[in-house]
Amino acid sequence: MTIRPPADLKAAAQAALGDREMRAFVVACLAALVADPDQFLAHLDNHWPEEKPRGRPRRTPAP
Repeated sequence: MTIRPPADLKAAAQAALGDREMRAFVVACLAALVADPDQFLAHLDNHWPEEKPRGRPRRTPAP
């Protein structure tokens, strides 16, 4: 899994985590999701990012 959050969000999250590792935090979040999906996802409702298109942009034909 490769995730590239915006640099400012990553820096703020790292500061909020203090001495805890970002990777361990992600693992803890996945464990919490599995333990109680409805409750965990409800906490994220206001923080869910907008969906972005995946893959390469379509090529425009040359004139």
